Order: sequence, then structure tokens, then C-alpha cells
Amino acid sequence: MSDELKKTVDEALEDLFANAHTANECVVKLPSRGIGYAGKKKEVTIRAMAFEDEKALASLKVGDDIIEAILSRCVSNIDIDNLYTPDKLFLLLKLREISFGDSFKLTAKCRNCKIENDLEIKLSQLPVTEAPEDFSDPREINLPNLGTTASVRLPRSGDSDYLTTHDKILDNLWRFVRKLGDYEDPKVIVKAIKKLKSSDIRTIINTLLITDFGIETTALFMCSNCREENKVDVPISETFFTVS
Repeated sequence: MSDELKKTVDEALEDLFANAHTANECVVKLPSRGIGYAGKKKEVTIRAMAFEDEKALASLKVGDDIIEAILSRCVSNIDIDNLYTPDKLFLLLKLREISFGDSFKLTAKCRNCKIENDLEIKLSQLPVTEAPEDFSDPREINLPNLGTTASVRLPRSGDSDYLTTHDKILDNLWRFVRKLGDYEDPKVIVKAIKKLKSSDIRTIINTLLITDFGIETTALFMCSNCREENKVDVPISETFFTVS
């Protein structure tokens, strides 16, 4: 009888995976430092994608959000819809790193000579900026024309549908304004926003778009042909979650 037949299934699996990479999980510190989250949760656990995750993604319907599905399955102890966008992007890159490796290959055209360059980016080397010490959510801002202050909460992942176009941002601006002067009633805020001057509207919108923290997804490279320095963005899409 062969040695293979003598082994139990569990023993065979143990032998088969003896040399496999065992780092299936890692704990990462969020760029926001947990400010604005329940319990000020600074760290979350990420699990590398596996067989069951691939099956779940393969069963998604057209129009389903693959990014949300991946994060929901592989990131624990935090509500994905409640994430700040910079934290969400950070977790996406870290999930890709532990699932498929640190190296990410892509091509980028030189802006000068138009030659395609084959590049390899190390995801672990992308700079990460933590939220500053004075970071807070909601934020207190001054509205000069109205002559008062506004309390504005920052967008979370679940708010993404409200921010897809300028029209949608304007229609949903009231959702992010917790307080105008001394007034917290949403009915008052909705009508007041429609009476604000453009400069105050822009002040509120710019507050929503501020990113004091997060991971840098732009890398510099020197063209192999003309030696011109260029920038390239790490593309975040469904194809990002594949082996380079």
C-alpha cells in the first residue's frame, strides 16, 4: 500500500499545505485612527481572499458592487458602509496585497514620448498619511456670507450614491449638514441651503471633499525611453483583484 493511501484525509491535507503561506490574516491600523467610528476603532482584521470568496463573487449579478462584496466578506469588526472613503481605499489595497502579493504590474504611457512603460508597484511601499491630531467629525466651519457656522459630517462609504454628480451633491447636501447656526431641524436646513449664496455652498462642498488622511495611490516613474518623469494612478477596479 502506498504512503498516500495510508494517510487520512486530514493528514494528507496537513502534508499538502505544509509549505503553504500561512499569513491568511493581518491586523491593520486605519489611516483615520478610528476617529468618528463607534468605540474609536483604530484597527481592523483583514482576511486573504479564498475559495469561498471566489465562489461568492462568481455568483454576483450584473450591477452588483464587487468591491463592496469583497470587503464585506474579508474585513471584520467594522461596518463597511460606515467607512470613510480614504479608509475604504486603504483596506482595498491591503486586501489585494495579502491576497495576491505585494507586487502590482501595470503599463503606463509616457506623457512626453507616448511610449508604453511596463511598471511594477510595491503596494506596501505606497505612503500612508494618518489623520492629523486636530481631525474631527463632524467639522465646524464658518459660512462668511450667512454670518454663522455649520456643523458638517464627512461622507462615509454608504453615502457614495449621493456624491456621484454635482447635481446629486447639491440635492443631498442637507444630509451632511448637522447644524446651521443654532438650528438642527432638517426641514430648516433643507430650505436654508437653497437660500445660501454660492460661496457658502462651495465652502460646504469643499469640506466634504477634504482628505486629510489615507493612502497615496499615485506613483512616480521615469520613462524607459526618454527618461521623462511621469505619474501613474493605481487603477482600482474588478481586475485589481487578480494575480499580476
